[in-house]
Amino acid sequence: MIRRLSELPVEAKVHIRGGVGAGTGVDLLKLGEMAGVLSLGRITLEPGATIGEHAHPNTEDLYLILEGRGLGILDGERFPVGPGDLFLVKAGGSHGLINDSNGPLTFLGLLTRPLGNN
Repeated sequence: MIRRLSELPVEAKVHIRGGVGAGTGVDLLKLGEMAGVLSLGRITLEPGATIGEHAHPNTEDLYLILEGRGLGILDGERFPVGPGDLFLVKAGGSHGLINDSNGPLTFLGLLTRPLGNN
């Protein structure tokens, strides 16, 4: 499979997971396209936008910051994030993301099933 970012549709995103503000997203992989992967997306949050802290009872999610700066939230703890940083929520945990900067914050989000869950 070859997929070019420039050829994929960009979708508007608002109030992601109960957050505030807006951004855009591109689906890079969808359910069934790669074993164990539920989705892979490239998301850009506009300044002031957030992804509300949300639980992952049966899935795991990794955020890899590509550009911009903000605050990550992992199990209630807030910490600064920037390009190259990643954080992972394991099944049973919670996470979110805040763009508290004056520019866009772009990241990859990889949602998977934990091992042993089909």
